[in-house]
Amino acid sequence: MTDTPGLTQTLDQAWGLLDQAISEGRSPLRYVTLATVDGKGAPQSRIVVLRNVDRATGQLTAYTDKRSDKVGQLRQNPQVALHLWSADDLVQLRMNGTAWVTQGSAETWDAVPDPMREAYGHVPPPGSVIDRSDDWTILPDPAHFAALDITLSRIESVCLDPAGHRRANFQRADGWIGHWLSP
Repeated sequence: MTDTPGLTQTLDQAWGLLDQAISEGRSPLRYVTLATVDGKGAPQSRIVVLRNVDRATGQLTAYTDKRSDKVGQLRQNPQVALHLWSADDLVQLRMNGTAWVTQGSAETWDAVPDPMREAYGHVPPPGSVIDRSDDWTILPDPAHFAALDITLSRIESVCLDPAGHRRANFQRADGWIGHWLSP
């Protein structure tokens, strides 16, 4: 008999890492890489902060400035990839899903701490060409605040365990049953 986790435990670990990302305050797991596709078909990646995880619906939420490039990219192609690395567990999660952008609610805006509101009010808008590195101002504006909701379609877990690497793929389409993959 082996102590190697099965598929169910591997999926539970993946969702546990996602839950840990939002439940432990400033956990480094909150910072995931989000990749979109730009208008020329090139991948674009950046860090977003997970704000909500819902295993029952398979959804993740981050916040964004709705004037950012990623919002325009998502309106053209809502398919995304996300990457999370847990150094403590030697586990990477590679996830795919479909994203949609909605106006952030007044209740959510009220819950955002003042220092974090600065991310939703750069003037000129994020990505604008400026003459100097400091040639912008901060004017937080709830009109620029949006939720980025992602419905996951796939989770791949890669564990770099020194006793033996493991890799598993889980698809929403098959009820998250999972299959082992060669690492």
